[in-house]
Amino acid sequence: MRRKPPDMRRYYSHWDAVRRWNIPFVDAHFDLDALTGGKTHTTVFSYRARYQKKGHQVHYCTLKVPEKYLLCDERTGVGIVAPPLAYLQAVGDLDDLEAVLLAILFCAYPRGVHSRPLTTVAELRRCAEEMRWHRGREKALRALRYAKDGCNSPREAVIFMLLSLPHKLGGMNVRDLKFNQKVVVNSPGSASNSRSSTSRKSSVYFGDFVLPAERKIIEFNSKTYHSSERAQLTDARRAQELTTAGYEVINLTTQHVEDPTNFERFALNLLRVKLGRRIRIRARRFWQMRIRLQDMLMDSPVPDEIQADIDRLMAHRERRDARRERERRSIMRMFAGPIRWGLEKWRWNRNMLRRLADEERARQITGRPLGTPIYNRTYAVQPRQARAPA
Repeated sequence: MRRKPPDMRRYYSHWDAVRRWNIPFVDAHFDLDALTGGKTHTTVFSYRARYQKKGHQVHYCTLKVPEKYLLCDERTGVGIVAPPLAYLQAVGDLDDLEAVLLAILFCAYPRGVHSRPLTTVAELRRCAEEMRWHRGREKALRALRYAKDGCNSPREAVIFMLLSLPHKLGGMNVRDLKFNQKVVVNSPGSASNSRSSTSRKSSVYFGDFVLPAERKIIEFNSKTYHSSERAQLTDARRAQELTTAGYEVINLTTQHVEDPTNFERFALNLLRVKLGRRIRIRARRFWQMRIRLQDMLMDSPVPDEIQADIDRLMAHRERRDARRERERRSIMRMFAGPIRWGLEKWRWNRNMLRRLADEERARQITGRPLGTPIYNRTYAVQPRQARAPA
């Protein structure tokens, strides 16, 4: 039996595969130039093909990769890894929140809700389960527990994470939330020739964030696409038809999302009033991860024209740092802060209790009234004798 010749091809992989697959909205959240390091990333599966070239970063893989994850154009000889394997390779360079965000973008609609996504969460999970011992596999499996299919805009991805992630990742733990789910509304139409029967026509809507069991729809009305009068009339008509069909429409605006204080009010109204759920934060990392999510929502890659001008770049960084500090203070006050939930204590709390105990002990010894200042004198002071009333 003849041995199979080694595969000497080089497959575009990692962040170069992410760029060549044109992952939807990935440029809005990730700086691909910085992640690639100015090099072309390829993967080889033969020991003899692992040699480096100038401007290339060659990754040598010794695992047995199924052929369905290795795609090659026979006419040109150019190879590229499939999207599920590209996600598994890229996720090793990210933290947990970025891994969830990248998974959502891999499964997003490229050109509206009627287009076909590049892959699905089920396919990403199946690839991670098959590729045992691959770098980043455990992180990918953790992230895929919180990712969902059907994202339709770059901001929707982060807003979905703000609402659906568990408290330990900075979200509000609305776990049954779905992206752009199809909602069919049967509205009464014009009467037919027979008086005893009426015809009905169906209207199809796609809610931004849908809770199917509670029949509630969260609509994100951004300033960019929903501020005009025509758009507001369309939104009002749409909300009226959905309400008639038994759905409750909850509006989420840009001000709710960008301002942590307004988002707290929205979350309290959604969870307590609309869903009847209690807010019980038991994760110490909630506020830290919430700050990280806020940065992912508000930050974006710096444009090239700003990076080329050092003065504009420094001014951009100063404005960003000032905004981050304001948002950090607001987030640390969300839901009364970590001290309200017993997850953190004041750093000076123990020292203050010790100081109060020392003052009480000294007061009992000297017999001075509580609150009288203590003076450190170098000589003894005789206590005053109380005068008898005249």
